[in-house]
Amino acid sequence: MKEGNVKNNRLDNIFKDLNSTDKTKITTAIKQLRKHGNAKAIEPLFDKYISSENEIIKEDISSLLFDLKDESVVAEIIRLMSKTKFETIKPFIISILWQAAIDSSNFISDLVKEAIKGDYMTCIEVLTVIESYDSSFNEEEIEDLKFDLDEAIDEADVEKQKLLITIKSVLEELNIEY
Repeated sequence: MKEGNVKNNRLDNIFKDLNSTDKTKITTAIKQLRKHGNAKAIEPLFDKYISSENEIIKEDISSLLFDLKDESVVAEIIRLMSKTKFETIKPFIISILWQAAIDSSNFISDLVKEAIKGDYMTCIEVLTVIESYDSSFNEEEIEDLKFDLDEAIDEADVEKQKLLITIKSVLEELNIEY
């Protein structure tokens, strides 16, 4: 059997256990994903996080996601962040980016847009992520984001306004490529 088929079969079995109602199987599946998981595991983990009422399972999932080191998962996290079914955990999803210290700077526009349309907690998490950036950014992209923030600041409630203003000031301090 080819190695790719073995890996896919292993992942399929892990996902089956993750979707089980047996807490032991679920916990084992989460541990197995630490060893054998990849970007395909992110969505099933988010699904289980939402559907589970067991705090230990949620803590195990959080711990796994906060320990991610493979930056190839960033694009998947950003994609899933925008899905309606994950709206209730959007701040948690964004927090993974800074908790795991994985570089999401290529997705700064997506994150700022989420802050603009999101709630207070989403703004806080986006601010935390952006504050951690140590990259250089395209001047035009940052100027466009600051313009978008200016428009959003005028329309936001007082508390969110303060956060959006802070995000804008952080953008102004980023390294710019001219």
